[in-house]
Amino acid sequence: MKRISIFLGFATAVAILILLKIFVFSGKKEKLSPVNTNPVIPVECYIAKDTSVNYQLETVGTLRANEQVEIVSEINRKIIAILMKEGAFVTANQLLFKLDDADINARINKLAIEVKLAGANESREKSLLNKGGISQERFDEVSNLRQTLQAEIEILKVDLAKTSIRAPFAGKIGLRNVSEGALVNPGIVLASLQDISKMKLDFSIPERYSRDLHIGSRVSFRTDYLSDDEIAVVEAIEPAVDVATRTLLIRAIAPNENNILVAGTSARVNLILNELEKSIFVPTAALIPSIKGYTVFLKRNGVAQAVMVKTGVRNREYIQIIEGIKVGDTLVITNLLRVKKDSPLRMVKIN
Repeated sequence: MKRISIFLGFATAVAILILLKIFVFSGKKEKLSPVNTNPVIPVECYIAKDTSVNYQLETVGTLRANEQVEIVSEINRKIIAILMKEGAFVTANQLLFKLDDADINARINKLAIEVKLAGANESREKSLLNKGGISQERFDEVSNLRQTLQAEIEILKVDLAKTSIRAPFAGKIGLRNVSEGALVNPGIVLASLQDISKMKLDFSIPERYSRDLHIGSRVSFRTDYLSDDEIAVVEAIEPAVDVATRTLLIRAIAPNENNILVAGTSARVNLILNELEKSIFVPTAALIPSIKGYTVFLKRNGVAQAVMVKTGVRNREYIQIIEGIKVGDTLVITNLLRVKKDSPLRMVKIN
């Protein structure tokens, strides 16, 4: 009985050692071949490809008359005649308003008589001077009197010209603000005059597009009262960007032969800034913003790979990729919050 107990104890010890070896061997094998427990993420993808596009910019502008001026009087006078019709077209230098000039004409006539008399005296004094009857100083006084009177007449003629208010250029006259008999002064606007044979279209563009628009560039615009687009040509560009708005002021000229464009109205301006050939555009949803810039996830060998990209122009749906990806790359555009580096991916849809 004693021998049997010893044998059973020895057998039990051997069995325990065998089990320990099997356990240790199994543990090492599990460590050498770990199982990937990361879940496979279903995603939608976009295949990058060459794209040729015209990128456009929409902005709001204002139509202005080619030339416009407020008609005012330069002197305090009473209006004695209105020689214009409201809303009519007038020619350059056409008489619009006539102011009272009776006193000015009377003073000119009086001075004319005095000049005639001073001229006669000057002639007599000249004869006496030649004979030695008077001094040169006396003759100079008489001659100076005639010249002074003549200068006063010229001054009055300038005031007389101001009583005739004329159109500085051809255009369409607006509504008058005065009536005959009204006493006007330089602060009162009598009417407005606008040259609408062509229109100025003023609009602003963001500073990033300041090198994409040039003198002679064509822009299209539309107003609320016209169904068709109109064309304007860029005539002038402000030399500096407005530091407050970071925009650049542009002025274009639009023909208006039929007088269909109305000054002061707003216009929706559409600019074709540039044509991009063989550019890569991807959905904006694929971009992940960060402090360093933008990152996208590419699907390569079934897993996600993060890539930094450099962007260009964009619209609401697509953005240009300048650096970082190439044609044929597969971009992840959905489930980006779950995707991490080396996450296994399953493509469910290609856009």
